[in-house]
Amino acid sequence: MPIAPRPIAKVPAVCMIALVLAGCGHKPPPPPTFSPNGEPLVPPQWPAKCEDALDAWFDRLDVARTGKLTLAVLEADARRQYRQMDMRHDGKVTAEELSRYRLAQMHGHFLSVSTPGEGGVLGARNDDSDRPGDRLDDAMGDDDRRHGRHRDDEDRPRDAYAALVTDQPDPVMTADTDLDGSVTWEEFRALVAQDFADFDKDHAGFFTKDELHTVCADH
Repeated sequence: MPIAPRPIAKVPAVCMIALVLAGCGHKPPPPPTFSPNGEPLVPPQWPAKCEDALDAWFDRLDVARTGKLTLAVLEADARRQYRQMDMRHDGKVTAEELSRYRLAQMHGHFLSVSTPGEGGVLGARNDDSDRPGDRLDDAMGDDDRRHGRHRDDEDRPRDAYAALVTDQPDPVMTADTDLDGSVTWEEFRALVAQDFADFDKDHAGFFTKDELHTVCADH
């Protein structure tokens, strides 16, 4: 009497993918570190570890080495950062400007990937396509062009809302409270004030490095 073959256990596809990735040692990329003012703090300019990068950013602002940052100091840095992100210098930061800014600043660490169904490709025409520097080459320096770095970044997917690959709130576009697709200085300033209040939970009028490190909870 022939022996019926034993049924093969079915493994869900998701589990199979997880096993393959685990076997290959692949890990999802860590979320990029941003300052409270939306400045990308990524290697090689900044330490790779989130806490170390934030400490270096903190020390840059804390010129008197008091170990404390006040709202006035945070706002002054926020204004400097906002001017860099406002690439058209028209008093608003759009998602396209933010994507181009991050691409130029972060290169291989650029992680502005895709909300499902909203994806696009850098270089595609959109509402900001007539802005100065719309081409990727305009966002890159001469050294980047000589080494062909912009060719790698051109193929990176871009989210219409400059969202990040993680669930962390976007440190800039979150300020768009009227949902018009752009962030004004007043909107950004309000977000900075709220961030300061979140750090300064004891209402001391300043925050410390330890309080700032709560930003790294999701890293």
